[in-house]
Amino acid sequence: MLIIDDRYEVYNDNLEIDKFYKVKDIETNSYVFLKKLEQNKNIKDSFIPNLIDESTMILNLDSKYIANILDVISYESTYYVISEYFDGISLLDLVNNKDLKTNDIISISKQIISAMKLCDERGLYHGAFRLDNVFIDKDYNIKIYDLGITKANGGVNIRMNHNIAFLCPHQLNVNYTDKESDFFAIGIIMYYCLFKKMPFKIGVNDREMLKNIDKGIDLNKDRTTALSKGLVDIIKKLLARKNKYSSYSEILIDLTKIMYVNADIVETKNTEYDEGIYIQHKKSNSFMIKLISIIMCAVVLVIVIAQL
Repeated sequence: MLIIDDRYEVYNDNLEIDKFYKVKDIETNSYVFLKKLEQNKNIKDSFIPNLIDESTMILNLDSKYIANILDVISYESTYYVISEYFDGISLLDLVNNKDLKTNDIISISKQIISAMKLCDERGLYHGAFRLDNVFIDKDYNIKIYDLGITKANGGVNIRMNHNIAFLCPHQLNVNYTDKESDFFAIGIIMYYCLFKKMPFKIGVNDREMLKNIDKGIDLNKDRTTALSKGLVDIIKKLLARKNKYSSYSEILIDLTKIMYVNADIVETKNTEYDEGIYIQHKKSNSFMIKLISIIMCAVVLVIVIAQL
């Protein structure tokens, strides 16, 4: 057993870089997550003091969807980030072991978008979204980790373990991170949840990754059903170079729309069966579903306008 900083009991003596470990906090007699990071050419000298400042801002968010950073430990060229514990598994593990329903993907996506909408309102971005730093419990509630790490590094993704698969073009090209970087990474996450593969081939370096992104995504039309078509349209817009989303509110509105359209498709009783989904060719939208959809969209728009 390993004791870090005379406080954290680690039951694995061989900690891997950039992975979450459940450890015991001796001082509080509770469990926390520990992540080990190592110095590389991308990490700036001001990273640790900046991360401590960022952790305070994250704490002030008071969001149930975002994990607080509880402690930051620096020892020689190794850093340990201590975050609150969440009883769940990574989204990567969930997707790799289970086929998610379209409405489950929508629910997960809405939680992520809602959390990042709050961050955006406070001038924060993530900049390092991946499938393995979004955790999910048995009830499909989420918790987002690693918020603050990229911002603490001056907006430069630290590329731990040379992980570049979720970086947007301007992160790869000029090391610039912003809200659009998170849009792009969330689009990749949603794509993987739907198709169980990455939308772009993973390059060995930044330049090759950029070339793969320029080739465009494989929309896998054979697996796109009536239920998932609206979700695919959102993913395409999140990953687009032009005609992109400009706010998290726009994404929430589109997710709300397809949620109610999908409910109508599932509930219909007439005619054709396709991949376990009943599809109604005529009268596909009932009056009640249309009315609910319009009301929900109107409510979201009022909220958006009130915040301007």
